[in-house]
This record gives sequence, C-alpha cells and structure tokens, in this order.
Amino acid sequence: MPVHPIATVEIAADCANVRFFCCLVRQYTKAEIEAFVEVADTYNTYVASHVFTDEAVEIAVAAGVKSIEHGFLMSRETMELMRDNDVWLSVQPLLDDEDGFSFDDPVSQQKWIDVTNGTDFTYKTAKEVGVKVAFGTDILFDPALAERQGAFLAKLQRWYTPYEVLKMATSTNAELLELSGPRHPYQQGNLGVIAEGAYADLITLQLDRRPSCQTPNHASRCCPT
Repeated sequence: MPVHPIATVEIAADCANVRFFCCLVRQYTKAEIEAFVEVADTYNTYVASHVFTDEAVEIAVAAGVKSIEHGFLMSRETMELMRDNDVWLSVQPLLDDEDGFSFDDPVSQQKWIDVTNGTDFTYKTAKEVGVKVAFGTDILFDPALAERQGAFLAKLQRWYTPYEVLKMATSTNAELLELSGPRHPYQQGNLGVIAEGAYADLITLQLDRRPSCQTPNHASRCCPT
C-alpha cells in the first residue's frame, strides 16, 4: 500500500474525544488556532476542526479554519458566519437509532443524546442557509460499523433528494479534498467529474427515472466511496 503525505491538519477545538464525549468546552485560543492554520498553509493545506459549539466554531472560523467537523450544537447565526467565510461543514447523520453509541457513563450518554438531538436542525439549517456540506461518517477502528457506511448515506434522504445525496458523496466531497492541493493523494487526474483520465468509481445499474437510496445495500452499490 502506498504511503501518502498528510493531507490536512485536524484539531479538536471543543472536544478532546468525540467518541467518548468527555468534554464540550472550548480548548484553544484564537492565537493557538491561527498557529495551526499558519503551519498548515506552509504545507499547502488547511485546518479542519472537530467542534460542536457556537463559541468554538466562531473562533475557529475567525482563525482561518476551513472545515468544521460535526457542528451539531451550532446556531443558525453561526452557520451564516460559516457561509459568509466560505467554511465547509463536514457533518454526519448521527441519530440515536440502531447505529447509535452507548456509553457506560451517564454524563457521556446524555451528551450523545444532546448531540444527536441537534442533527435534524443542523442539516435542515445548513441547507437553508447555504453552507457547503460534505458527507462523512466519523467511523474509525470499527470494521462492523464501517460496513454500514451505505446505510449512513441513505439516512441523508431525511433532508436531501437522492440526487443531492449522491452529489454530496461524490463531486461535492471531491471539492473539499481539493482544498489539500498537492497534499491529497489523488494527483494523477481530476476529482469529482466524469471525464477521461479522472478519478471515478462507476457502477452502472438499471434504474427507473427516480433513483433512490432507500435501502442500505442500494446505497452501498450506487454510491461507492
């Protein structure tokens, strides 16, 4: 397997460990985040910040962060700030459903509930406001859950049309990857387009005129990642 250089710099601006929800308070000053951004810029890439709350997002945006990861507890005003500064939202369709996390610590469990309660508002408002939204799953080190990435993609139909879902997971996500410039590993062709020499996973299916991702298996097949 080829070894690629680091494509982006990721920081946790208000949560040290998302999976364990140990804290939801701001962790860096603006000056500290600006230092991360300066270093990333010298490497021709950008900073993405794992962050949930308004205050932390606002400081991250002011410091030059280009992508907010998660953001489930943001207000509409903060999303408008992101839009006005051309900052991306990489958010996940996390719900307290069959794919939900379970914590032994009741405090962490309540934080999980608080976050998933914000999922619907986050997607609806981001779409209304016009924030650039990327598809992500935040699935790490869990092979069984990783097999359900197609199911997570299908959940986006709560807020987007099937066309919008497919576009987000392909060409829109490619736009975000392009922010890494020479640092991302796909340097031998264009991303996010169907063209000769471009990077693309294509599967042809016989469908009706209204393609759907209603089932996890369907989503996995028509939306390769």
